[in-house]
Amino acid sequence: MLKRNTKKTKSTVIEPLKKRIPKWRRDSKAIDKFKFVHHFLPHPEKKERAKLLSFKFFGLYILLIVCVMGIFRILPILAPGVLGYASSMNISDLLVNTNKVRQENGLGELVINEQLSKAAYKKAVHMFKNDYWAHVAPDGTEPWDFILGEDYDYVYAGENLAKNFSTSEDVVKAWMESPSHRDNLLNDHYREIGFAVVNGTLNGFETTLVVQMFGQPKDMSHLANKEDSAKVLKEISSQAVTTVAGDSAPKKSNSLVVENIPAIDASKVTTYLSIGLAGFVLGLLVLDIWYSHKKSIYKFTGHTFAHILVLGVVLLSIWFILQPGLIL
Repeated sequence: MLKRNTKKTKSTVIEPLKKRIPKWRRDSKAIDKFKFVHHFLPHPEKKERAKLLSFKFFGLYILLIVCVMGIFRILPILAPGVLGYASSMNISDLLVNTNKVRQENGLGELVINEQLSKAAYKKAVHMFKNDYWAHVAPDGTEPWDFILGEDYDYVYAGENLAKNFSTSEDVVKAWMESPSHRDNLLNDHYREIGFAVVNGTLNGFETTLVVQMFGQPKDMSHLANKEDSAKVLKEISSQAVTTVAGDSAPKKSNSLVVENIPAIDASKVTTYLSIGLAGFVLGLLVLDIWYSHKKSIYKFTGHTFAHILVLGVVLLSIWFILQPGLIL
């Protein structure tokens, strides 16, 4: 009797326990699916946020960003000229936009001077060949050396530099937003101007340099007029406007429009990475909040927002480090 009663008791205890276990819990595929779903959704039982919003995954996101930044620094060294910033610059537009902002501020128009344009071109080539981007070269060469080298005897002279802008309008806009560059653009002493837009490899990046040189000659009888300016623009269209660092002779391009299309556009990669990663994480956050509210999963401690803040700082860092348009 005792033996029989033991079996019966055992049976009555185990059977209710089996009934309490959901059927899907005994299905390995269903369990894997449950685990996968909660990479994206909060866990209702553990009261935890989605795994993709955990400290571990935020660490992986930041590691991914750091790796991309590392590639952007190493690739130009291993394969110079592959990585760069796409641009389409027009010398005529640079002149038009420069004179437009001067007219808006009650100043006279500037005309293109052939000597200043040649000086600007040689300055751009010098920067590519010596791999620097500055007003004063590492060897001490100054902008005035290029201007005087073209026999332009000046009373006043100035220089603006820019690199990796998409359009001519963007360049002039950036100069106007900078006090020192704005002073050059709106300097009433200047009467003439010279431009150079040159493509090449600078610090390993495929780069478009813009050099703008201003001047007023000592002998005002040598001052260029609009007819001279039109003639210079016509000559520029048939002269070399593109060079590559290290070339003894610049490559020629018969157009006032200078385009630069690198194999890999750093600006697009940076933009897509930033928007994609930020959108993915923000989407997870919205989903997390919605699902938690729907299932009454009260587990927020503020860490998710701290993660978003950290990620935002990192993405902004990428933008500041790899931003395309820069002026000097």
